[in-house]
Amino acid sequence: VVMEASGEKENSNDTKEDQNDAANETVDNEDDKTSTTAGADDSSDDVLEDDDDGDDDSSKPKEDAEVLLIKAATCKDEGNKYFTEEKDYEKASRAYRRGVNAIKNLNKANTGDEQVKTLLLTLQTNLSMMQFKLEKYSQSQAVATKALEIDPHHVKALYRRAAAKRKLGDPEGAMADLKTALSREPNNNSVRKELAGIKRDIEMAKKAQKASLQKAFSKGSGLYNDKLEEEKRQAELAKQKKKEEEEALKKRKQEWEDECVKRMAKGEDAISFEDWDKERLDKLEKERKEAERKRKEEEKRLKEERRKAREAAKAGNNDDDDDDEMESFTEKELAEMRGYKKTKDGRITSYFTREQSHQIDIAPKPINTTPQPITPSSSGESNVNNNSYTGGKGKSSVWNHAGTWEEKDTSEWCRDHLKKRLKETKVEASGGSVVGSVTDVQDMTGEASVAIVSGKKRYIFDFHCKVKFEIKESDTDVILASGHLRLPDICSTHHEELEVEFNGWKKKPAADNNQLANDCQLRIMSEIRESVKLWVADFNNHY
Repeated sequence: VVMEASGEKENSNDTKEDQNDAANETVDNEDDKTSTTAGADDSSDDVLEDDDDGDDDSSKPKEDAEVLLIKAATCKDEGNKYFTEEKDYEKASRAYRRGVNAIKNLNKANTGDEQVKTLLLTLQTNLSMMQFKLEKYSQSQAVATKALEIDPHHVKALYRRAAAKRKLGDPEGAMADLKTALSREPNNNSVRKELAGIKRDIEMAKKAQKASLQKAFSKGSGLYNDKLEEEKRQAELAKQKKKEEEEALKKRKQEWEDECVKRMAKGEDAISFEDWDKERLDKLEKERKEAERKRKEEEKRLKEERRKAREAAKAGNNDDDDDDEMESFTEKELAEMRGYKKTKDGRITSYFTREQSHQIDIAPKPINTTPQPITPSSSGESNVNNNSYTGGKGKSSVWNHAGTWEEKDTSEWCRDHLKKRLKETKVEASGGSVVGSVTDVQDMTGEASVAIVSGKKRYIFDFHCKVKFEIKESDTDVILASGHLRLPDICSTHHEELEVEFNGWKKKPAADNNQLANDCQLRIMSEIRESVKLWVADFNNHY
């Protein structure tokens, strides 16, 4: 019945390719003709990644697959509506992505049945087109590649990836994909036109390169002028660097003079500038090593805690006689030991054990045929509101009596509060004389939701962003250095081990401040990890 219902939805929403050369834009309801869109340069760093929350989905009851297939088909129809009627590519992308995430575990290692594979291919090719329209060409290519992992000869997926590669400046790769697609469907006009367009691009690029070389080596070319301009620029940079070093030296000498005055006031001997500068550098190096030591100790402690939790979970799984010892674990420790929970009577049992909350009377009841007026207190809307996510922990709404799946999109709230937490990040170095802080959060993408699965509430999120930071003197607010950090994977499955990448300096520190700036940068990265943990706690408390 599910297969027929899904097929009817796909057939009813099937859209054919627009043959107009100026606009060739369709979404899949089945594996039909190939289509593409046009766009500009890619400006997004986000990539599609699996949102596996760590649970063993393979051990779920088989009947859950029916619910997931219906949910994925509904997401596909929702995405088609956003695309065809509202032209809202962001919402359409989110709908298709939810559909992919709903059924991707049904096709692990490409072992799903044909119904799952067909629906998954449709969702992924549609999602690839939406990312292309949003000018996220890297994302579009990645999604099309995932579709080709299911069917390496899928014409539409090959076409989508070729269009993305063309925008990313890889005409050879795009041509290879199109030739493969053309070998499968020799009469596909869209593939032929795209292949011809790429060939024209390559020819034009060769002509432009040839003309440029002819101009460069012709009489009166600008190569010599370019060399002079480069030498001039390098001279200006060297002059600027020398000026900054002189200013830094002047400032250090002023600090040295102040230190000598303090020593003489205490009756101590003055110190030479060379000895004072050496002491200053030794102190900075010592602070950096101490900060690095603390960071490594903290990472080692967290790693040891996780190891102990895994060992405890494994021991509990292999030996049922250890239940008495597990009674002493706290709720937080049990949460870290995935696969276990504590029942109402205090027993420790597996995650999949179900408890009957109350006795259900299944005896037949007489039906009251007397018409009743509809009042706000008896309407379904009131009941839904009373059973909303914010109304009670772990409760599902009235339309979902079975409690199999219910999800609420919390992306907007999570993005706003995550930015707020990151912007509050602030550290001190060199005894408080230097302050490092996050000044801006850029290019944040991703989604978050709260889901109730079989009566259990789960918090799901996956975000990516860039962070801009500055290092200043606390007294004068003079910026010593600034740079960018990248948070590529703020994910619900491993936020405790958050990866923070240093993308380089926007303003490089002076030579004498280099060690201090590096130390402050490491402290900022460590503090950002703590800020994300605080945001996760906010998320759990708010919903």
